[in-house]
Amino acid sequence: MISVIEKMDDLLPPEDKYRELVKFIRKLGRAAVAFSGGVDSALLVFASKEALGDNAFAFTVWSQLLSAKDKIEILSFAERYGIRLFKIEHDDLDSRDFCENGPERCYVCKSRRLDAMLSYAAQLEIPWILDGSNTDDLSDHRPGMKALKESANVLSPLLECGLSKQDIREISSNLELPTASKPSAACLASRVPTGTAINEEMISKVDVGESIIRKYLPFDSQLRMRYDGITAKIETDRENIPGLIKDLSLITDELTSIGITDVLVVTEGYSMGGATFRPK
Repeated sequence: MISVIEKMDDLLPPEDKYRELVKFIRKLGRAAVAFSGGVDSALLVFASKEALGDNAFAFTVWSQLLSAKDKIEILSFAERYGIRLFKIEHDDLDSRDFCENGPERCYVCKSRRLDAMLSYAAQLEIPWILDGSNTDDLSDHRPGMKALKESANVLSPLLECGLSKQDIREISSNLELPTASKPSAACLASRVPTGTAINEEMISKVDVGESIIRKYLPFDSQLRMRYDGITAKIETDRENIPGLIKDLSLITDELTSIGITDVLVVTEGYSMGGATFRPK
């Protein structure tokens, strides 16, 4: 793996780190970004386009775990910046190990998705897949990181160039990217508690349910509707909680229409990985 992280000075301003990022990617010649539509991969796609021009590509795994909202935003971003986007149709739920939703679910998912992208890249003679991990990911429990290390053809340029989440947001803001202030996101399966089996009906209810709840929140609010097949637990930014509680009966009425009748607001607010098992 190409690595420059040991040469990077943590005190470098974000704009210098961005220049290093573009230089790093330019040396690759031809690459595809695993594009989820989030703030990290969006900056990586933008930098790749700047570095490689028509030799930059974006691969999006088009599955049930990608929300309708994210699909719209991914297509909009690609069109806006002239990104060559390839939608890779993939059935995440066609894996027993994934649907059993054990502690290594993210590793199973990431491995299968990378295999699908690498196979597609080989057909297009693209030697590199670029992942959007950053330095903050090193301090969190992310089983999917293990899958990244298992392929010599997968690189994490943001991580290699020492970019943190704060750096990425600052650079994105300076570049006026629409993702600059976008809340951190995760796939729809992250709403299901570890150990609760995942199926297509549950994922669909989470997707539609969050679309319903989002109507009662300010634009770009953080939102997770944790769902175990019975109870929907709504997590959002603390400042939104009083309003959500006030509207809870209206929200419950709408969620009832999709088969969710037990609804509550988590008064502690949003917690990253709130449904995920984390080893102590």
